[in-house]
Amino acid sequence: MIFAAIAISLILQAPPIAPPRAEAPASISGVVVNGTTNEPIANVRVSLARTDASLGAFGQMIASDRPPGEATLPGELLTAMADRMILEAAAGGITPNQDAEVKAITSLPLADIQEMVMSPSGEVALVYKSAPPMMTDSQGRFGFPNVQPGTYKLIFASNGYARQDFGQRGAGSTGIPIVMTAGQVKNDIVMRMSPVSAISGRISDTSGQPIAGVPVQLFRFAYDETGERKVQRAASTQTNDRGDYRIYYLSAGRYYLNAGNPPGQNGTSGIDEVFAVVQPANFAANRIPEKYALTYYPGVADANSAASMDIPPGADLKGVDLFLKVQQTYRIRGTIVDTRTGQPPANPSIELNLQSPDPQSGSYVNLGPGNGPNYNMSDGSFEFRNVSTGDYIVVVNLPSPAPPRPADFATMTAEQQRAFVEAQNAASLGRPRASTAVHVTTADVDGLVFRTATAGSISGRFRSEGDTTTTAQALPYLRVQLKSTDGSAQSSGGIGQSAPTADDGTFRMNGLWPGEYRLVVIGLPAGFYVKEARLGDADVLNAHMRFSTAETGTLDIVISPGTSQVDGTAANSKGQPVAGARVVLIPERNRDRTELYRPATADPAGHFNISGIAPGDYKLAAWEAIEPYAFFDPELIKQADDNGTRVRVTESSKQTVNVIPIP
Repeated sequence: MIFAAIAISLILQAPPIAPPRAEAPASISGVVVNGTTNEPIANVRVSLARTDASLGAFGQMIASDRPPGEATLPGELLTAMADRMILEAAAGGITPNQDAEVKAITSLPLADIQEMVMSPSGEVALVYKSAPPMMTDSQGRFGFPNVQPGTYKLIFASNGYARQDFGQRGAGSTGIPIVMTAGQVKNDIVMRMSPVSAISGRISDTSGQPIAGVPVQLFRFAYDETGERKVQRAASTQTNDRGDYRIYYLSAGRYYLNAGNPPGQNGTSGIDEVFAVVQPANFAANRIPEKYALTYYPGVADANSAASMDIPPGADLKGVDLFLKVQQTYRIRGTIVDTRTGQPPANPSIELNLQSPDPQSGSYVNLGPGNGPNYNMSDGSFEFRNVSTGDYIVVVNLPSPAPPRPADFATMTAEQQRAFVEAQNAASLGRPRASTAVHVTTADVDGLVFRTATAGSISGRFRSEGDTTTTAQALPYLRVQLKSTDGSAQSSGGIGQSAPTADDGTFRMNGLWPGEYRLVVIGLPAGFYVKEARLGDADVLNAHMRFSTAETGTLDIVISPGTSQVDGTAANSKGQPVAGARVVLIPERNRDRTELYRPATADPAGHFNISGIAPGDYKLAAWEAIEPYAFFDPELIKQADDNGTRVRVTESSKQTVNVIPIP
């Protein structure tokens, strides 16, 4: 190992691949090595992405967008999107919302952007054409000679190795920010990449017979920006004819494994018959399709009881086997009443939606021939058959009234076409409906009663204290989200979002179902926070909002430019800076207001800066390494309460607080 370390030192002393030009304001260079052997790695793609670039209106527009995994958008795609939107705007008839989107995307320096990197944490980083991605040479060296001052992250990707940011500790965690100043030469980067791993095993039935074609999934539990614990799918596959599976190209880390068919409806869907025609005979003709109960390693039915597996870099973990039972199925029965008439409706749409903690799995259950709900119009009764154990939402929608006459789009202007579509969408949102959550265990579910009702609407207005000029520019991108807290709106995604804000700050939310909600404002301009939100006399910022279709109040929201800053240094008990430490400001009260949590990552010197803080009392805590939203975990919240520092933040203040990261 000592010889490998000497080799790294010599490589770093060698000139970078492309020497910096005299006019280059800064440069970054280094070497990439195998984290296990310290041998240099050639042909690694290295990207230098700026994380502090000003995104302006575009940043406000995408403030609530969170991809399930890191997503890279080529600059050519962004330019093509902008060109298409500009052409549509030139054709006329665009809505104010679409006009705001055009202005937002065209405000980006599109001619200078090579790639845009969006992360699940909401961070957006730009790779510029002046410093495009490059490949390491035969000695693992890389160099960026033309770097503008700013904060960056280095992203490394290569076959056979986990995709990683510089300084990243474990899958899902954040890397170390690199702060570059004018004229700075940073040539000491050593990136140790982790070889990918694999896991394999056999899936059998309870008699020991191998099962072919069974889904196998490797996943993690992770928190999202709303504080909800969800399944984060890492990889999936199916067993072969011997019941064997193998999942590879894995990053090192902690995982959970399950096998079997997800909850839904059992029975033929017609798909196997189609495959029997279009696929070779040895694939389907002799195969008897069967569904098996979803089972978690080491053989439990509940995800919360599953055992975790720590997979090290370069590992090939074998013998992770499971025995599955055949899925048992049950029935869901209920009746429907149209409250407008007191009678059963004529042609209701009845859906069975799966409540899944996996955001990538989708929610709609594919019914298949013969599995749709049997509905009796004479008494309003219905029945779903062949439903396996799981959590569902049954949704009943009554049909929208037909338009007075068929639309003749050929004779309409673009503006008339959009108006017609918007009217149809509004009618669809307003049609009578009902829904309820259903938990199927080991018996039929009977006696459900659905009384359909129509959705309501609510009007509101944004008001600003202070900088009204900035607020006026930001109005098109301000939105209100109402997130269901009692499950009443889950069938429509659990979120109601306001229509575009008008020039005078007014907005309207349509298609809102009765229930209890938590209010969140997105698209705030930099430096602003939500100071107050009231529906009539009720405070709906610090308490949940109860909505009924009889509501006549106005949602009044006050935003203020008085946000504050907290900076400091994350250092261990010996006073040594902890590069890449995750520092979080956690509210002492109103902890379900997840927008008040303010995370930051310490730079190589351990320095951190948290901005955009709303006034209030907080606990400042830090961890040496955690995943982006892991601070929502109750155990970590307790660690923050026990070890964190209390910080009182007043309007427009700035203070320095140092922290000792929790290992």
